[in-house]
Amino acid sequence: MKIIIAPEFRPLRRDIEDISRLFGSPEGKTVYEGRNSIRNFILQGTPVTIKRFKRVNFAQQIAYTFFKSTKAERAYRYASLFRQRGINTPREIAYVEVYEHGLFTTGYFLSDTCPDPPAFPALVLEPDFDNALASDLARFVAKMHSKGIVHGDLNLGNFLFRKNPENGHFSFTVIDINRSTFYNGYPDQTTCLKNLSTLTHRRDLFQLMISEYARERKWDEEETLRGATVWLEKLEARHERKQQIKKLFK
Repeated sequence: MKIIIAPEFRPLRRDIEDISRLFGSPEGKTVYEGRNSIRNFILQGTPVTIKRFKRVNFAQQIAYTFFKSTKAERAYRYASLFRQRGINTPREIAYVEVYEHGLFTTGYFLSDTCPDPPAFPALVLEPDFDNALASDLARFVAKMHSKGIVHGDLNLGNFLFRKNPENGHFSFTVIDINRSTFYNGYPDQTTCLKNLSTLTHRRDLFQLMISEYARERKWDEEETLRGATVWLEKLEARHERKQQIKKLFK
């Protein structure tokens, strides 16, 4: 087992060394259960969010052991990079890599806990979504791009939000950052449009956010919306093909 802990959180080492037992214990609260699992804990008075990544297959074991950094390591390293570039994300506490017979099998990423809710339910699931929230988030994505950050999974569930009662605007905390890519300055336009296409499938919300993004970038709104929609339709067509293939094997 490999354990890397941020210096200020070294007092938590004993709990982290026993992470497999801890994660499966009733002490925590489940936040998300799917391909990966996320649970919240209180460790020695510190609110901690632990993400356990899905166990990898044999080919991935070879790749992550010898050739590439694990998702847990990247989540840990990228957190400080995000904040250095002025984009808020939960503070990294530690990451753990579990090995069996010398090969990596699964990883854990530990961060401090952000209590703010995700934007997805507030925007996608509400018939009359909050235009101010959607617009602020679109401008925030433009800010991320201006800092040379392309989030690897740009969906509305990965943005936690908080409303400022003084001015009515929103601030955001970004999560699930381990697949992000970093650039010196703005990425090229095609990269930005392709990234935007994954925001949401809800067309009225998509149109508002892309238009707001274009205004922030001083791009032509119609051209930007057209370009982002092309990438969205490609994404949806690819998903539909996958679903059809799955049906053939049922």
